[in-house]
Amino acid sequence: MKIAYTAWTWLQDEYNAWAPMSDKPKRDFEASLRDLHACGYRYLEDFNIVADIFDGCPEEFAALTRKYEIEFVNLYHYLTADFEYDRKKTEQCIAFMKAQGTTQMNLEPPRKAPGQVIGEKELAEVAQHCDILGGMCRDAGISLALHPHWGTYVEREDQIDYFLAHTRRDCVGLCLDTAHTVLCGMDPEKLFAKYLAQGVLKYVHFKDIDPDETAHPEYPPRRFRALGQGTVNFPGVLRVLRAGGYDNVICVELDFNRVNNYESAYTSRKYIYDVLGL
Repeated sequence: MKIAYTAWTWLQDEYNAWAPMSDKPKRDFEASLRDLHACGYRYLEDFNIVADIFDGCPEEFAALTRKYEIEFVNLYHYLTADFEYDRKKTEQCIAFMKAQGTTQMNLEPPRKAPGQVIGEKELAEVAQHCDILGGMCRDAGISLALHPHWGTYVEREDQIDYFLAHTRRDCVGLCLDTAHTVLCGMDPEKLFAKYLAQGVLKYVHFKDIDPDETAHPEYPPRRFRALGQGTVNFPGVLRVLRAGGYDNVICVELDFNRVNNYESAYTSRKYIYDVLGL
């Protein structure tokens, strides 16, 4: 399996407090590659912002990844409330990915408003839009995977099942995230096994989570932790992945660092090596 890291947090402020993007994004993108290489990562996922940062100069992006011996394996994209914008952004992302030889894209569902109840109408719209964007990706040789995510239209198992029942398998699959799975009240081992058996699990995110459900009620994803610092049974999840024949990317991510980006990436990579043997 390939062990990747998601590097978008280097483009935020030093302590990753969701500040505006850095005013020197190319410098900070290179810093992410330098840090990840030093930590032992050789595969990279990044958010669609890199298609803007390197707009018109994809060869500059490619030169940096070559310099640090890191392969760009996945681009993380979003659905918004404006589907025409999403379609145009997807076209831009596809062009950027093709220039890099990258063949996997993750797609986050639209964010829901506080207190908003998601019903079949909203889920059906997400499914329709994913089929359209997934068809665009398929025709470009790119595999699209929806990422069920806390605070979005697709969080829970029943919503995932509805989504899968109303989308085309040649257009879109799933990316499952261990921490979001726990945060939304599900068991990662059971969920991963279920969708592996259905042949729809295409990509995986590993991150840990503090088991204290009373922590950070203002924004529960602040409970996310580097691997080994929370409650997720990663050896069990890895056994499920192997038993199900998964042999793609395991991508590590941490939205909120407790110290800094390098420390988080190093802590997780050491855990993966020492505990998981990868």
